[in-house]
Amino acid sequence: NAIDGDLSTKYSNYGGIGRSRSSVVGRGVGTGFFVTPSISNATIARSILFATADDSADRDPLTVTLEGSNATTNATLRLRSSWTLIYNGSTGIDCSKDPGRSRYVTQQNFPNTKIFASYRLLITSQRNISDGVQYSEAQILGYV
Repeated sequence: NAIDGDLSTKYSNYGGIGRSRSSVVGRGVGTGFFVTPSISNATIARSILFATADDSADRDPLTVTLEGSNATTNATLRLRSSWTLIYNGSTGIDCSKDPGRSRYVTQQNFPNTKIFASYRLLITSQRNISDGVQYSEAQILGYV
């Protein structure tokens, strides 16, 4: 569970079927999720807040993209053309040392004023070559 506020749970993704385990990038790169907040159909994302999972620092996500869309149906959200880039940068997880397990890291703020109904978060790099990526929390914070 990527957005449940519970550090004892985690979101794990091992990439697509047929992807080589000998890849020069971790299998978690390019994975992620999309979400449509139920609180409102018009939100402004202004930051992300990650927490590490309970084990395997090699699977920590280091960089991500966050994109927004005004689509709300699964069929439309799966289309690449429905997304607008909001953020491309760090998760807040330090690449040079392990911040510890099941811990929140530094919140990453960004200047966004665009209103969206849905968001997609994709992992663009992870700590080491690994069989997947995992994190306990990936909160998208902002305004309603």
